Amino acid sequence: MITFGEPSPDTSSYTRQKHKDSIKKFTPVSGELCCVCGDTASGIHYSVAACNGCKTFFRRVVLENRTYSCKNNGDCIIDKSMRCSCRHCRYKKCIVAGMDRAELSMERRRKRKKMNGMADEDIQEIEVKDPLIELLLDKETRYQSLLISSEMKIHTTLHEALNNGQKAFDEAYTKFAKRMDPKYPTNFSFWRAKILSVLAEWAKSFEVFSRLDRDDQKRLFIHTAFSNLVLAEAFHTPEKYTDRVVFPDGLCGFRNVAQTVASDAVANRTFGLTPTVVAVINDILVPIRRMRLTRIEYVLLQAIIFYDPDCLSLTNHATQLIAAKRRRLLDSLQRYLRQQLKDPIEASTRYAEILLRICNVQKVAAFKRETLCTIETFELMQPHPFTMEISRSYPDFSYF
Repeated sequence: MITFGEPSPDTSSYTRQKHKDSIKKFTPVSGELCCVCGDTASGIHYSVAACNGCKTFFRRVVLENRTYSCKNNGDCIIDKSMRCSCRHCRYKKCIVAGMDRAELSMERRRKRKKMNGMADEDIQEIEVKDPLIELLLDKETRYQSLLISSEMKIHTTLHEALNNGQKAFDEAYTKFAKRMDPKYPTNFSFWRAKILSVLAEWAKSFEVFSRLDRDDQKRLFIHTAFSNLVLAEAFHTPEKYTDRVVFPDGLCGFRNVAQTVASDAVANRTFGLTPTVVAVINDILVPIRRMRLTRIEYVLLQAIIFYDPDCLSLTNHATQLIAAKRRRLLDSLQRYLRQQLKDPIEASTRYAEILLRICNVQKVAAFKRETLCTIETFELMQPHPFTMEISRSYPDFSYF
């Protein structure tokens, strides 16, 4: 018997379902199709628009670590009517379309928090976040931890950096938690090599990167490493400075003074790389300070620069995976800006402004590579071997 004023079981069930629907992360545009099979998409699942069938299929394959083989030649047609005909080709298309295995861990973490009795408003806050952005922010925190870690050694060769089975990002808060001694002597050469070494670990932490063969990993890293190096130098400089580049230990490169000053303000040294410091400040640091680039925008821009399908000599398979990853990143940036700014025109303007930074970043990266090679040729100083290997190899794999 149902008394007046008490919700019926059906009403309560309807209310719960309505609440669940209201806190979905994203709702696709009406009529948007599944990127895998072409059926009507039910939402954004693992970074792409997908139907519930392909979402469930991908999740099951990943969580149960299943493997399949194709009875044909590996290029079966996967559409709404044929999606169940070949599981090997369906999973392959999920990956090419852009589904990201790493986001499953974020999903499980949210569910654990919900089971532990987190307040409804906290649950909703987590649900509306883009899991790809969450993942990138977590990687940025781990990046900072490794950069100042005394246990994170500088790689000696690119082969060692990419073939080392150890993934430092997984142990950033345990094995690599010990901080560098503030009095440890550093210079520009040290920090360039340290940043590039941590960037190699950052790259290896991505599921998509691990799916590339070693040659493609090498080509992609060489193609983008210096661009991410100069962007990191600028963004991680404390916001109060617009006339210098500041490294984690306080070492500074000034725009108007041809010297660097150690954190203790005692050791003054003159280097031949001062023009590159000026380029980083004028062409990257000052513009991103002027536009007030946020941390979320930075981590997305960093990953967009890294996943560049225009890198020369990549295999077709690698180009497809990298292009799919970049599309997901661009979509996440667009959605984030639309949510933050509300006004579509303002969001589009901001989106374009962020992407236009890429040209200047690549220009400064090219200038830094050329300057390093010149300095090494004339023996003006001794850059780190790891840095120079990447710099010298660039023309073999890329262009700018």
